[in-house]
Amino acid sequence: MSSLKVVDINESRRFTHLKRHNAIEHGRANALDSLVKGKPLHDVLSQIIYSLESATEGLKCCISLLDESKTVLSPFAGPSLSPEFLQALENLRIYPANSTCAKALASKELEVCENIFDDPDWAGFTDAAEEHQLSSCWSQPIISPNGEPFGTFCMYFSKPSSPDQDDIDSLLYEAQIVSIILERASNIEQLKNANISLERRVEERTKELTEANLLLKKALEQRNEVQLQLVEMENMAALGTMMSSLTHEINTPIGVAITAISHLRSIQEQSYELFKQEKLKRSTLQRFFEESEESAEIIERNLMRSTNLIKTFKQLSIDQHSQDARKINVCGYLDEILLSLKPRLKRTKHKFCIDVDPELEIISNPGAISQLLINLIMNSAQHAFDQDTIGHIFFKVREFEGATGEKSIKVIYKDNGCGMSENTIENIYKPFFTSARNAGGSGLGMHICYNIVVKVLGGRIDCRSKLGKGVEFTITFPEAKLGLGAK
Repeated sequence: MSSLKVVDINESRRFTHLKRHNAIEHGRANALDSLVKGKPLHDVLSQIIYSLESATEGLKCCISLLDESKTVLSPFAGPSLSPEFLQALENLRIYPANSTCAKALASKELEVCENIFDDPDWAGFTDAAEEHQLSSCWSQPIISPNGEPFGTFCMYFSKPSSPDQDDIDSLLYEAQIVSIILERASNIEQLKNANISLERRVEERTKELTEANLLLKKALEQRNEVQLQLVEMENMAALGTMMSSLTHEINTPIGVAITAISHLRSIQEQSYELFKQEKLKRSTLQRFFEESEESAEIIERNLMRSTNLIKTFKQLSIDQHSQDARKINVCGYLDEILLSLKPRLKRTKHKFCIDVDPELEIISNPGAISQLLINLIMNSAQHAFDQDTIGHIFFKVREFEGATGEKSIKVIYKDNGCGMSENTIENIYKPFFTSARNAGGSGLGMHICYNIVVKVLGGRIDCRSKLGKGVEFTITFPEAKLGLGAK
């Protein structure tokens, strides 16, 4: 006797549904995993298509995307459909809506064609559908989260069919998953393009900055070269002034010595003439000796004066080009500096007041000090006083003990000229800044003073001034140490 096996149809359907659902979920997970790993978008969407096709017999799927104009639809991923069929679906215009996919995009809802061969919208594609054994088409629009259409998710069946509610829900969910993937891919692509654009802009900007830096470097080199040339010209001008002053100062003692020599020659000739005529008297001879001695003293004194002047100017010239420290008498050195400036100040009537201990001796760089004071004096002469004004310039020098116990020097330089504005004080040490450009000012005098005080003497310089109230510079710097070979 044969036994009969009872089959629960509902249980079988639930099992088939669960199996189909698991396959679809597995495909979604694979697709999202591929997206995270950065795989191509075609491969990611193909994972979803494969999972659906494996879960439904006779199903072939295709995801089509709109172009940038949102008017033309073309297949993007349809791994199970032949290239010929996909080619037939290329560049499908969605306006007017006379195809299943176009109607789905227009209504933003699922569009179903139960039988392709009975649907007039498929009139131009029946041959291709028959060749590839496709009888039914369901098209679900793929809509972005902000409501913009991406394209369509098409399902092709080998037999005429219509979806049940489970199919509708499943297809809608798949379309939402694809929408999220496309949105994410679009964001990644935009970010990638933005990074490429940013890198290009950074590269272009870097190139521009590099070129600008090269131009700036070249400009700075040229500026430094011009600045060095101007400084050298000022040094040469100072040396020329010194030589002019030496010539002027040495003329007087040499002239007196020449006059004394001429007088000595004259009385010698007179005495010799009387001697030849045997008329030379004792009193005449005695007067000759007295006047000869007096003339010799005058000649010696003035020649010694000339020698000292030459030594003074020679030392000033050496100091201008030397960085060696030596011991100097401050008061005497100030006198020598003022003496060297006589030719440049001869047309002025300025008065100098020196408040310095005559016995004060310091160890420092005399060349730096002379150039510093010469620039300060000439700055006052050129900028502080009107023509024919009798100005007063004050020097005060004191020695004091610094915070660390080392001997330091404080120099206060003042004039009673026209003073300076706040803007001038703020820019006074900048190179090429001058308020007398039309008068031939180079704008380097106070810049050189600042560099001398800070970089050469290792000190600081402060300026106080108001318009109409003159100017006061306070300069402090430590005493130097005598080095090997220094005087």
